[in-house]
Amino acid sequence: MSSLQEYANLFERLDLSELSVEEEGLKLTMKRDSMKVPPEKKPVVSSPTAEAEEKSVSDTVSGTEIKAPLLGVFYSNEIPVKEGDIVKKGDVLCSIEAMKMMNEVRSSTDGKVIKILAENGSLVEYHQTLFVIE
Repeated sequence: MSSLQEYANLFERLDLSELSVEEEGLKLTMKRDSMKVPPEKKPVVSSPTAEAEEKSVSDTVSGTEIKAPLLGVFYSNEIPVKEGDIVKKGDVLCSIEAMKMMNEVRSSTDGKVIKILAENGSLVEYHQTLFVIE
C-alpha cells in the first residue's frame, strides 16, 4: 500500500481491532481499545450461534470442506458457484480480499457443491469452512 491513509481505511472498513504491517522498512501497528468502541461498532466475527450452525452443517452434511486460507472478505467469482454445481479439482470457487489483494480459493477435489457457508461481501475467518463438496 502506498499511504498510511489506505491502512487506516482498511482498518476501519474491516472493523479490525488490531493491524500490524511490515513493508520496506515501514513498521505500522494499529490497535483499537475495545472498551472505547461503541457497542454498535464492535466487530461481530463469530458467535456461539454461528459456530453451532457451522458445526451442525458439518455434522449433517458429509463431504470435503473447503476452508478459508486467510482472514478477509469473501467474494463470489464473476461466474458464481451455486449449491448443486459440479466442480473439478483446481476450479476457482471464490476469492478472498485481504490487504487489497484478491486471493483465489480453489477446489481441492472433484464433486458437487453441497453447501455454501459464506455470503458475498462477508468477513471470513482463517480456516472457516466456506464450501462442502461431496
